[in-house]
Amino acid sequence: EDPAGDEAIELSIVHIPSTGDAPLGTLLGNPGGPGAPGTGFMLGTAISPGFEEVAAHYDLLGFDPRGIGGSTPLDCDGAGSTLPVVQLGACVADDPLTHTMGTSQVARDMDLLRHLMGDERMNFFGYSYGTMLGASYATIFPERVGRMVLDSAENAEWASPIHSFDQRVAIAKATVALATACRTEYRDEVEVCPFVDEDSLLAVIAQLDAEPLVASDGTEVTGARLKSYLTSVLYESHFDRGRILETIAFALFGNQPAIDWVAAESAEQASVDLPYTVVTCHSFPIEPDIPGLLAHIEEVGMPRLLGGPEITDETLEPFVDLSCYALPESGLDITDAFDATGADPILVIGITGDHATPYQYAQVLVDELGDATLLTLDGQGHAASYSGRSTCIDAAVTAYLLRGTMP
Repeated sequence: EDPAGDEAIELSIVHIPSTGDAPLGTLLGNPGGPGAPGTGFMLGTAISPGFEEVAAHYDLLGFDPRGIGGSTPLDCDGAGSTLPVVQLGACVADDPLTHTMGTSQVARDMDLLRHLMGDERMNFFGYSYGTMLGASYATIFPERVGRMVLDSAENAEWASPIHSFDQRVAIAKATVALATACRTEYRDEVEVCPFVDEDSLLAVIAQLDAEPLVASDGTEVTGARLKSYLTSVLYESHFDRGRILETIAFALFGNQPAIDWVAAESAEQASVDLPYTVVTCHSFPIEPDIPGLLAHIEEVGMPRLLGGPEITDETLEPFVDLSCYALPESGLDITDAFDATGADPILVIGITGDHATPYQYAQVLVDELGDATLLTLDGQGHAASYSGRSTCIDAAVTAYLLRGTMP
């Protein structure tokens, strides 16, 4: 916004040339986050099963978004506080880059990378928050969109309190589904289950809150800690989920190596993830519509895993946090709807049991973008393509990226 300004940042990128003789151009990727670096992600994607044809026909470009990873990372420690609003306020005061870390600004960095690579069109695939980056790019530069895959998608209101609640509901449902699956989907892999349904899961959490497991180094595994850890388990493969469920069961039986393993794997973060917070707050709505949130919670219901079914101040507190207002630019990014009118057809992917980006928002995003197609994976997990979840999805995405064929 200030052409005369001389402040500069550096973007960390990785460029992997195509392995074939006839490249189709550059394919830029982003793993999500918000706040996840993309260089290591692209190095891993290049050798993912099912991705061989894409790697043969595209130069691959990964980048760390501004303020993250190797791209002039944020220089702030949150004033030594554990309070999110204090951490954010101190970071804003310490590092001026926080003022320009919105999704739209990163989308403009992406267009700079497109230009530097000499491409007329932006070919892009993004997962999770990366779908918001792609949708923002398509809204700002619709005429420059090439082949764009938005996998495990959200829509423009992704940072709102209602979306935060819906995500927590999806996580609760997926966690209960994981517990229930121990005796069904994992019956051949798991010798003993730590829990088998919602009631037994809640009982284990209550038991650990009253009497935590104690690791050899003195670390306590409380019910709250186990519940938080189970959220991260939802990102794991089928095999790893089964292995983790069995290890949790052994820990509950008092097996000390298993307790030590669970304690190490569930290590709690002592501070808020500041890059995540800063990026999210740029898209936090100026008018968060708390009455609408309350009406929505009453309609959907408060899951037992979130302290429900009663709706109380304690169960509401995580969803009415307004600490984003410590960032002056809060709400100045795209917060209402995306609009890619004039762009080439975009492929959107949603998973019905996605715990991180609830499926209904992939449906909304398709309507927002305009010329977009929704490809649905009926199952559990987050990130459908090239993740070992579905060869059907992989084949459809490859056909679109290589030939422009929509499923």
